Amino acid sequence: MSKQRPNLIVISSDELRGDTPGFTGNPDCKTPHLDRLAGRSVVFTNHFTVHGKCLPSRIAMMTGRYCHTDGFRAIHNTNLLDPGTPNLLSFLKSHGYETAYLGHNHVFRNLHTGKNAKGESESDYHSFTEGALAECLKKSHPVQQPDAQSVPESRSAEAVNFQTIRRTEPLTGFCDDNRADQAVHYLRTVRDRSRPFYLHLNFSAPHPDYAVEEPYFSMYDRDAIVPFEHGMPTGAPLWLQRGRAVRTGRATEAHFRHVQAVYYGMVTKLDTLIGRVLAEIDTQDLWRDTMVMFWVDHGDFAGQYGQPEKWDTAMNDCLMHVPQTLCAPGLPCGQRVASLTGHTDLCPTILDLFGLAPGPEWMIHGESLLPLIRGAPGRDCVFADGGHEAAMRARFNTPVAQFNAATQREEPTTQGKQATYSCYPETMARVKMVRTANWKLCVRETGDHELYDLRIDPNEMRNLWGRAEHRDVVLDLQMKLLQWNLRTDTDRPYQDKVGA
Repeated sequence: MSKQRPNLIVISSDELRGDTPGFTGNPDCKTPHLDRLAGRSVVFTNHFTVHGKCLPSRIAMMTGRYCHTDGFRAIHNTNLLDPGTPNLLSFLKSHGYETAYLGHNHVFRNLHTGKNAKGESESDYHSFTEGALAECLKKSHPVQQPDAQSVPESRSAEAVNFQTIRRTEPLTGFCDDNRADQAVHYLRTVRDRSRPFYLHLNFSAPHPDYAVEEPYFSMYDRDAIVPFEHGMPTGAPLWLQRGRAVRTGRATEAHFRHVQAVYYGMVTKLDTLIGRVLAEIDTQDLWRDTMVMFWVDHGDFAGQYGQPEKWDTAMNDCLMHVPQTLCAPGLPCGQRVASLTGHTDLCPTILDLFGLAPGPEWMIHGESLLPLIRGAPGRDCVFADGGHEAAMRARFNTPVAQFNAATQREEPTTQGKQATYSCYPETMARVKMVRTANWKLCVRETGDHELYDLRIDPNEMRNLWGRAEHRDVVLDLQMKLLQWNLRTDTDRPYQDKVGA
């Protein structure tokens, strides 16, 4: 190995379900490049996010800490990491790594324009760095046009939240195609080859809108794919009852299948772009001294339970279970690890592989995954949280509709989620989840609790909360949840002196 420590490339996707890529067992969705990456990686088959929204979950991946500890629960630019907060990017930069953080930010308050305490930029390069990287954003990518065999768009007024968009205009600006080009350009031309580097590439797909160009839009037969579960669960929580009433409208099975097929098309397009980056890794033979990770912030309903997008207080596996791979020199290729793992484990795993130890001020909640790879037993449960406190719900002030130029009418924002929050603010209530291999418990501030036996009900269609026969299970899960909250209660500000 030519460097003291290996390089690190993180390829990140937004809103990719854990049951969608081919390497996770999906019989329909085509992801040959991700499948190839998984073939030379360790695959964590039971990996879970810690939050169902982009910003909090991405911060957890970069800090190794649970979102609630530091108050990350919204997606606004006021809820980002402050300069000086311990995180993977800053830590590797301080240890001699050249850093390039491309695509969506969703983590750092000062990534593009600010400086850290030493007067340095948070990252050496980002997508808007003047020069070659910014020039990539000026590229225009023509797209394939529809023909007589192409599937029609869904523009039904009865199912406004399940409408799809076929992209026909050239892809320009801050699009995923240009982000992939930026990553390739950085690897090929920009990077300092005398130093180890950390490249973090954030793709937007398959985040809604459900929009993609041909051939991906029409790639999947709506009637042939194995559909997600579209029904309403027995004992469904309030968020789902209200959300389905507001967001689903008179949508039909055909609408749900159509959205799922377009979602698959978006995933396959994403896979194609990832293939460009992997091809450059091949060309430069970087596998010898580079760790390559694929990680995802959270999943997407894509029609499951009659829902689009995601939900702040939903803890369903279609949102919480995500793909996770790790390829590194010296690690086995194609190994599958079935132990429960989570986003807070990613930072300590990277540091462990690099032989780096965080300082005492960086109090990481997660654990290195290397012992699991070597056969050690795993943890018995994972945790997540979401939602907002009552005072925050009371000051809801986001527009519930906006004008859609494509349809020429007012439509609900974020697939109708804002309209539901406005009418039913209690659907935003705080929630915490504990999940074992067999059981899932969700406890809400408003008392709208859920319990599922995942052995016989993996799609979470039968809420068992309140059944006397499961009392001992609930008590055990509640104790796990309480102990987790105690372990991860706030530890800010850091106290270097402890005493009476």
